[in-house]
Amino acid sequence: MNDFFNTLGIEATKEEKEIKKAYRDKLHTVNPEDDPNGFKILREAYEEALKYARQKEDEKEKRLSLVEDFIFRCEQLYNDFYRRIDEQEWESLFSEDICISLESGEEVRQRFLVFLMEHFRLPAAVWKKIDRTFSITGNRKELLELFPEPYVDFLLQVVRYNGALNYELFEGEVSQDIDDYIEHYHKLRQYADLGMQKEAWQEYELMEEKYTIYHPYTKLEKARLLYSEKEEVKQEEGGTIFRQLAEKYPQEERIVCCYGRYCQEKNQWDGMIELYDKVLEAHPQSFLARTGRMEAVLQEGRYREAREAILDLLEESPVDERLVADLNKANVYVIAELEPDYKENRLNQDSMMELAWCYYQNSRFEDGIALLDCFVPDENHTLDYHNLKGRIYLTVNEDEKALEHLVLWLHAIQKLRPDGTKKTTRQMARLGYAYYTIASAKADMILDGKEGSLSEVMNDIEKAVAAEKDVSQKVSYYHTAADIWRRKKEYAKMFDICDKMLAIDPQYYPAYLLRQEACLYLGRYQEVVNDYQRATTLYPYHAKPYCTLIRMYLIFGELDSVKDILDVVEKREVNSDELELLRARYIAIRAKNREDLEKAYAILERLEKKGWSLQSEMDEEEWTEISYRKTQILKMLQEEIQ
Repeated sequence: MNDFFNTLGIEATKEEKEIKKAYRDKLHTVNPEDDPNGFKILREAYEEALKYARQKEDEKEKRLSLVEDFIFRCEQLYNDFYRRIDEQEWESLFSEDICISLESGEEVRQRFLVFLMEHFRLPAAVWKKIDRTFSITGNRKELLELFPEPYVDFLLQVVRYNGALNYELFEGEVSQDIDDYIEHYHKLRQYADLGMQKEAWQEYELMEEKYTIYHPYTKLEKARLLYSEKEEVKQEEGGTIFRQLAEKYPQEERIVCCYGRYCQEKNQWDGMIELYDKVLEAHPQSFLARTGRMEAVLQEGRYREAREAILDLLEESPVDERLVADLNKANVYVIAELEPDYKENRLNQDSMMELAWCYYQNSRFEDGIALLDCFVPDENHTLDYHNLKGRIYLTVNEDEKALEHLVLWLHAIQKLRPDGTKKTTRQMARLGYAYYTIASAKADMILDGKEGSLSEVMNDIEKAVAAEKDVSQKVSYYHTAADIWRRKKEYAKMFDICDKMLAIDPQYYPAYLLRQEACLYLGRYQEVVNDYQRATTLYPYHAKPYCTLIRMYLIFGELDSVKDILDVVEKREVNSDELELLRARYIAIRAKNREDLEKAYAILERLEKKGWSLQSEMDEEEWTEISYRKTQILKMLQEEIQ
């Protein structure tokens, strides 16, 4: 190939115009009569170059037609529901040469990801295969160059989680309405989860009337709605449906766990362990089934077994309130068992550490410190000792003492090597958390006015994120970093941390609230609106995104827009202290008479009498705005009198 392009005096190209121009230019230098062989060589080079250019174009068209055919077959597969949910059908498609060829693979990937925009009702197993074939996880930055951010975040979310619906449980003939049915199911479940009874019942009745499609999860939602009603008759009807579904689907995680929860709340514990064991046969890692089984074990009085199960579950969900409550309950009995021997000085260090952990977990911090102060740990207990003592001091805000022990804990973890034991594995898994607690202690000291470097704190948080395996923990570490920058009013840095949170978990709702607030102070007003839309799409009944948007509109004096947002929150029955404060501001600004001003003042008076609490949407420092707004309105009232 290079020979004939060299003859033409140009680089290899598939542009016919360039080839023809080069040929014409060369003709001036070669006379067929004087140099017939040279002319022959030039002519052959010209013809071969054209052949090369046209051949490449033909190959491109052929490749494109193959991609089109592949997407067409994807559509055919998707439209046949029972084939659609068969992961082997997709495996067969994805193993074709066109998907793995270096020449066509990227074109297929882009076209298939476009295809998924309208064809995304797929089971978790198929999404996993899609991820492995088309490299979605870990490629957010690259995907953002090709697709809108909300779609990229949706892809990352859907390949990470198992989804809310078991597609294999559909029964009988499914119509072309199957995707609409699934859409309505998700609405039904969301309404039920949010306690929106009226909307949930409307959705359920619509589905019953409109579709002949059957899936047991829809009936399960009916049972949940009935059980949440006040009338005992309806609750019993819901319980009957729970039981019937559990008998028909004894290994279906969601169904059995809903029934188990119902039985436990009704104090019907007989057979609960066996019930959950059947689920665990099919789903050994089921968090819900393991939790339910643990509570049944706890109910039987097997406190130590239950406690060990709780600690394992807390490894996966460290802030689960239900688990923490169960742990406190189990600890009460363990404390009652160990305390008499502790008082008689008959405990070994294993038992002393166990008792100290129980004290800490049940918020008996002084007792925990007193116990730990009464002995020097041996080599086998040094790591655990400094871990616990550091955590207790951190909890009671004795940060310098906490830091002393937390650093020793970190160093002890770094010396560990895998030995196959559960204890060592669990200790090594704490490396990220150790860095995080050290960062927290340093940050608290700095924020309290002591010397220190926030850059050092952020470096420790980055080490914590790098060492941590649990995604939710990684996000929580960054959340702390964002809160630190928020308290320091470093909004650009706060914004950057929020982006890091969302890169890990695009559905992490608090990150949108924090980033929206940062954008407000940075003057990035369109992004305030964008994050408002994202946040209210995820969860429309939380007040904060509305408040931040209202504050932006107040800055620009766009009072009609403020009214529109206040109408939305009223329709959705969204309430918060901050919303009431902003409502009072709006009424005062638009006041046409004394009555309007008095109405605004009355709202602020109610808020002030209520007083600040941890449950408020506002920080304690932000609460002072109420007094400031009251003073403003009083001034306006005095001016009106004058």
